Amino acid sequence: MKAVSLSLKIVAIIAAAASVYFWADTRGKIASAEAHMKGVAGANLEEKAPKVPGLLKDLAKQKTTVKSLQGRLSTLESRIQSTNSELESERRKSVDANAEIVKNRAQIRQLEASLATSNKRVAEKDSLIENLKREIVSTKAMLTQNNEADELKEKVSNLESQLNAKTEALAEAEKKIKTLEASEVVEVVETDASGNKVKRKILKTPYVAKGDIATVINLDAESGIVVINKGEKDGVKADQKIQLKREGTLVSEVIISESKENFALAFINRKVGIPETIEVGDLLELTVATVEAPAEAPAEKKEEATPAENAHPGATEA
Repeated sequence: MKAVSLSLKIVAIIAAAASVYFWADTRGKIASAEAHMKGVAGANLEEKAPKVPGLLKDLAKQKTTVKSLQGRLSTLESRIQSTNSELESERRKSVDANAEIVKNRAQIRQLEASLATSNKRVAEKDSLIENLKREIVSTKAMLTQNNEADELKEKVSNLESQLNAKTEALAEAEKKIKTLEASEVVEVVETDASGNKVKRKILKTPYVAKGDIATVINLDAESGIVVINKGEKDGVKADQKIQLKREGTLVSEVIISESKENFALAFINRKVGIPETIEVGDLLELTVATVEAPAEAPAEKKEEATPAENAHPGATEA
């Protein structure tokens, strides 16, 4: 009986301890629930409990909204990074463009300095020519007062030769200045020995015509007849063969059919050049002109006449 009583006491103690544990655990859970539901309307847990499912649903919606906002934020961050990259690329392009502008301005300054130097040389030659002219006038005046006329004449001749040489040099310098003023700096792309594309700046000078310039005043493309504003007054004759060029490039060849004082009618040789590009109003250079006259029949045993060649006064070989 004592053993049974002892066992019952132990069981009672264990039961009491378990009851205390469970009571403490339950109390802790209740306290935790009250803490979590502190912001929920209601006097106790029983009043707050029915509102829990709705709150959980709202919480789930808020989590979904937060997740969506995080995705949009990530997309915006990616776009911002892409935009920053593009801005950096544009900034680099702007820096390169500014560097190119600075380089071009430097080249322009060099050209302006070269032009100023040329103008200065022309001014010096003008001054020298004026001095030579005054000396020539003075020398000619001395010829009337000096018995050594031969010596003075020789001096005048030498001075006149120097004047002519300086005048020719001045004309050549002025020609170069005009060419330089009409020139422009252009950028070309070339391929080097390694096959790489290389940009290079060159000074492009305008084309200078060597022959007379004629204007196309009428054109019949179907029959190949062209009328130019150059005629007999300019040395254009019937049966004359003339090449037409545009800025040095052969356009076509024509044979003069009829030549009047101020205009001429010609037939276009469609097999030469690019005659289809000729238009009314074109300014074309006349070059290499020859006259093919018909051969005369020999009366007896005269030598057979050869076609005469007559070059256009203003034409030069290409």
